[in-house]
Amino acid sequence: PVIHLIDKAMANSTAVMNYFDPSRMKIDRGLFLGDGTPFVIEEGKEYERFKFTENGISPRVPAGTKGAVFWNTGDEHTELGHVTEDPVIRERMMDKRMGKLALALKEIPQNEQFNYFGDRKPDLVVASWGSTKGAILEAMERLRKEGRKIGFLQMRLILPFPADAVTHVLKQAGKIAVMEMNYVGQLADVMTEYTGLKADYRIVKFNGRPITVDETYESIRNILDGKSEKRVVLTHGA
Repeated sequence: PVIHLIDKAMANSTAVMNYFDPSRMKIDRGLFLGDGTPFVIEEGKEYERFKFTENGISPRVPAGTKGAVFWNTGDEHTELGHVTEDPVIRERMMDKRMGKLALALKEIPQNEQFNYFGDRKPDLVVASWGSTKGAILEAMERLRKEGRKIGFLQMRLILPFPADAVTHVLKQAGKIAVMEMNYVGQLADVMTEYTGLKADYRIVKFNGRPITVDETYESIRNILDGKSEKRVVLTHGA
């Protein structure tokens, strides 16, 4: 499954969008068995829904295909979908599943993994996700006019996490701050898990109100001036 991660401000907001033309979209249903001809399971053979393949993706067939029985279980299974406790098959299936994450990271364009704005070797990089983007960019514009060197890392993909590329970005910065609309700073923990780099500052807001430009500007400026606590709680709108 794909989980679309949003925050409260995004969930409750409205926006004017250009007309969406569905005819321009191509539906990619993934890898199917066969070459476009009618799907037929040869007599005497069984459909291997979890077949081991070179790229780790098992071909599917449309529901209702004659002779294709789809066995599914919550336990470890064979290529046919039958329960198994064979340790060799278990290892191969785990490698197959985890390999899909590496394949996804390779196939997803980098601008859909994250975006970077600002100076290449900033004194401070602010990492965030979701509705905070607008406030951070506007605050950055004000700070850069004051001669401050700032970077903004907008995360768009959390799993699989683009660890190598994000590590490279973070290592260019003097300090790292993570701004989030939750209590603990969840992205900061995820970034540390995958990159080994710890955020120097956590800027959080959890009173149910969107993060504003003014409090973003003030919190970042205080960090740059050496006047900030390690954990900053934003409260505008309370």
